[in-house]
Amino acid sequence: MSVKLSTTNHDRNIFKDKYIYPVVSRRAGGLSLGINLNTNNACNWQCVYCEVPNLTRGKPEPINLSQLEKELIYWLDQIVHQDFLKEHTETGTSLKDIAFSGNGEPTAAKEFGAAIKIVMKQTQNFQLKDKVSIRLITNGSYINLPETQNAWKQLSDHTREIWFKIDTVDSIETKIINQVNLSIKSVTSNLEAALKISPVTIQSCFLKIDGHLPSEQSINKYIDFIKPYAKELKGIHLYSLARPTKQNTSLVIERLSESELSAIAGKIKQLNIPVLSFI
Repeated sequence: MSVKLSTTNHDRNIFKDKYIYPVVSRRAGGLSLGINLNTNNACNWQCVYCEVPNLTRGKPEPINLSQLEKELIYWLDQIVHQDFLKEHTETGTSLKDIAFSGNGEPTAAKEFGAAIKIVMKQTQNFQLKDKVSIRLITNGSYINLPETQNAWKQLSDHTREIWFKIDTVDSIETKIINQVNLSIKSVTSNLEAALKISPVTIQSCFLKIDGHLPSEQSINKYIDFIKPYAKELKGIHLYSLARPTKQNTSLVIERLSESELSAIAGKIKQLNIPVLSFI
């Protein structure tokens, strides 16, 4: 198949595997080998900008760990030993991470810890342990559970990172954007739990909603929330709508322009945390 992967095409069905999918990631800075533990398109959130089609509320279906490992071995062989990068990516692209992401919240899977063990085993087998990061892209809602903490702690001697979603810290806006009822107390507890077990980068999606930019009040609340953690965080990733939403919503959501996102980034940089914007 002569598909050229790009940052604008994150179709997880291009190569037809169930659990493992390659994408070129703006934020990873190269090829990201994704692990989709939510093959039933189920998530406990339903963000209005989500690009997952037929998204439903719920938890993942049982994971076939044997199949997951076979797919991971196949893809690592294609990338490390075969010509996948040369044939399917732009010149100079390299494997940057193995990321638990996919079509829902990965930490909701009962097999999350077992899947991490598989990744650890195969990164060792392919001599990638010190060459790629293991990343968790999460809304943080299960991160303070003992089973999630113990699962991620397995990676204590690996290069690892949690990308923790915070789009807003206003409860009304959270209900609109992420379609969940979430208190500041819960966000605080979850973020602090993440910081105990891993380097953490905040990932935040900013949108125009019904023609309105994020308010100054909302941005200030976001800054005030993050300020106490400024010295602990690795950085903040800001982005906007990358691809059309697949969610049914009566809201008109639009991508911020580069200048609009840069203006928000400029305000957040007062925290003296590395802030990267992705348009």
